[in-house]
Amino acid sequence: MAEIIIAPSLLSANFINLKTEIESCLAAGTDWIHYDVMDRHFVSNLTFGPKILKDIVSEFPQLKLDLHFMVEITVNLQEYLKEYFACQPKSMTMHIESLKKKSNIHQFIDECHFHGVNCTLAISPTTKIVEVVPFLDRLDRVLVMSVKPGFGGQTFMPEVLDKIRFLDAFKKDKALNYDIQVDGGINLETGKLAFLAGANHFVAGNSFFESNQKKAFVETFINYGK
Repeated sequence: MAEIIIAPSLLSANFINLKTEIESCLAAGTDWIHYDVMDRHFVSNLTFGPKILKDIVSEFPQLKLDLHFMVEITVNLQEYLKEYFACQPKSMTMHIESLKKKSNIHQFIDECHFHGVNCTLAISPTTKIVEVVPFLDRLDRVLVMSVKPGFGGQTFMPEVLDKIRFLDAFKKDKALNYDIQVDGGINLETGKLAFLAGANHFVAGNSFFESNQKKAFVETFINYGK
């Protein structure tokens, strides 16, 4: 059974009380944090950059950072990621729609593995799953977006469950080892649906930070695999 991971998304946290919000994640039993980098180009929202990430790492060195880039790369990819790699994230995610060219995708995978970082490719709801197939043997994880990327608080799109099922079946058939992550509208009900389809990494935003029972919330996800 693949490890079950729940990563609260800071996009849904109270930014005024960010330290307290991160402490609530640790107290709930997860040391993962999902950190969305948006640039108002690839998506219409604008979020965090490397400075905030550095401050978080300085205060909470024990965190496992799950960086999710929703950006247009207009400079050298290696140079763009340099400050983020310096923060020693556990995993990095780029959208296949953002990277566009196969050469860019392979460069991103190479850069992640060179720095000892798990590499993830994300696919938006409108992207066909076949787009990611040529890269599955090199990936540590695939992120299936279950909402349109760019904003928190959206409703889970159940049609993406077929993508998760495909990825799970393909992994087993080809004896591959990538994890399957799902992000968007994840709560206790939709998370269970995604788990049954084959997902084992979950990003939760509003449902986690608005919960008065955060520890029980995390334990519910962890218990999916038991």
